[in-house]
Amino acid sequence: MSKRRASVVFDHFYIPDNGEEVCKARCKYCPLEMSFNRKATSNLLNHMKRKHASIPLDPISSLTNQCSPLPTFSVPQPKKWHSSDPSQVQADRALVNLIAGEQLPVSLVESPLFLAFMRETQPSYNVPSRAHFVNTLVCQQYNLLHGQLEALVRAAQSICLTVDIWSGEQGGTYMAVTGHLIVDYTVRSVLFSCKRVRGRQTGEEILGYCESILAIYNMPSKIAIVVSDNTLGSSAGLPGFQPRVELRQEVGRAQVKLEAVGGCEGGVLSEVDGGTSTSCAAQYISQHEPSFAHALQLVVRDGLLATSQATIDILTKVSAAAAHAWDSTPASATDRLEEQPKDSWNSQLKLAKSVLADQEEKLGPLEATGNCDGLSGLERAVLEDFLNIMRPFEEITDRIQGERVVPASLVIPSIRGIRKHLSSPSEHNHKLVVSLTIATEKWLSCYEDKTSYLRATVLDPRLKLRWCEGDRLSRLKEDLLSLTSAADTDPRHQGPAPAPEPQPPPKKKCLFPFFEDEPQDYTPSPHAEEVETYLQEPCIPYHQDPLMFWRGNQQRFPRLAPLALHYLCIPASPVPSLHPDSSRLSDVDFENLMFIKLNSGLL
Repeated sequence: MSKRRASVVFDHFYIPDNGEEVCKARCKYCPLEMSFNRKATSNLLNHMKRKHASIPLDPISSLTNQCSPLPTFSVPQPKKWHSSDPSQVQADRALVNLIAGEQLPVSLVESPLFLAFMRETQPSYNVPSRAHFVNTLVCQQYNLLHGQLEALVRAAQSICLTVDIWSGEQGGTYMAVTGHLIVDYTVRSVLFSCKRVRGRQTGEEILGYCESILAIYNMPSKIAIVVSDNTLGSSAGLPGFQPRVELRQEVGRAQVKLEAVGGCEGGVLSEVDGGTSTSCAAQYISQHEPSFAHALQLVVRDGLLATSQATIDILTKVSAAAAHAWDSTPASATDRLEEQPKDSWNSQLKLAKSVLADQEEKLGPLEATGNCDGLSGLERAVLEDFLNIMRPFEEITDRIQGERVVPASLVIPSIRGIRKHLSSPSEHNHKLVVSLTIATEKWLSCYEDKTSYLRATVLDPRLKLRWCEGDRLSRLKEDLLSLTSAADTDPRHQGPAPAPEPQPPPKKKCLFPFFEDEPQDYTPSPHAEEVETYLQEPCIPYHQDPLMFWRGNQQRFPRLAPLALHYLCIPASPVPSLHPDSSRLSDVDFENLMFIKLNSGLL
């Protein structure tokens, strides 16, 4: 009896050498595995014809009756890592950070395509089940970060809390409490909690939420200031960039936020009454400060309402040019355009500047196709004037959102810079300048009298008192003297007791009475001498880090350095950009993963 010849289809699959008649074969060209009987190859042939038709295959060989030993391939299986293996632990943490950072569904760990990907890239990794991922790995990462955050809070001298409630793009409402602190003369921003909320949130409910967080981390005594989001629907796009339907959606999202905070436009914490609670947290939270970053957005929103129709028409043309550039230009050429949210006025302003800087490249093709007319000389002048008017708002927004900056000390100089910039006449957009000036006085002038921001500005060695004069200069100097004097009696700021200085012998009584009024030697107190030395020294260059100045001079200014750490931790922006998209997560999983996402830098 002749032996049956093996089918050539086996050459295209990995077949285990286990001697079983029914087994699984893995395709060499895709991650699919399929069961088959060694005596039949129809399913293997059908797979090759459907999925890999371009690969040559001899169908006749599969129908021959000649028998021959079936080819077998021994696929070496790498040894799986143990759960305590450092490589397994590191990979588990990376997987948690990936799912938390990108807000992917936790069911990804059981996806066949993800499993096939891991087999190809790292077959030694033990991919966790969904239950193990949620109940063990996420909890371990959360607890590890929670311990790091507790240590950071203990090391910080002062903490600035920010509280915010906002509505997401998919209709969900969220509440977050973040912290800004200075440890080892470095600004750190952390997330204490972010959770979903449902229904109307009263001031007492928000206060209870904040008090619970303060109790967990035992930090009421370290609160320097509480900053809240004081605006609703403050974001806006440039006229001509944002279609009317998107504007209506933006108003709708603002209304959702308004309902979430109880319909009060005074801000997230405006309903909190410190008089109804005796806790330390209630005292600080009821004395919250509004967010400067959001107030700045309100100025832009109100000011843009006065944009002339001629300028709007030009911006519409620029918007079409920018859209055409994205659609028709190769990716390598559009990489220079910053990838920012398209509905942000700040990103749209950058797109307009990019179009203006390269008009021939971006508007030329439109002229040829008839989709848009190129900018005339007058239109270009109007656009340049518009961009120049908006320049300080763009620069300040970019600066306060940057990393490793001290935004609290930049608030008052920024307001004065805006006011000075808007004092210059505009040839083409006079109404816009007037509207922005009125909005600046309405929303920003109040910050120039806030004690926390005044002290932060004086304690910035780049600024000190050079930005003010007259009575305000004298008042701020006296305020700094009183703060340093109080620091001498505060045990938290006291250093080792200095050695007693030898006392001079008492003067003999003067022989002649009229010499009793002779001037006596004046010795300034240590704290006054420290303040005078700090203020009289030249300011450091603007590009230098003020915290590095205080790190290097903490011995020279032992009273001022702790004050600088206390006031320079105040942020101008309320919370980091979270953009949660969490409809597929439970509430607990959402809170844990958001905590991991925003605090992963602590490890």
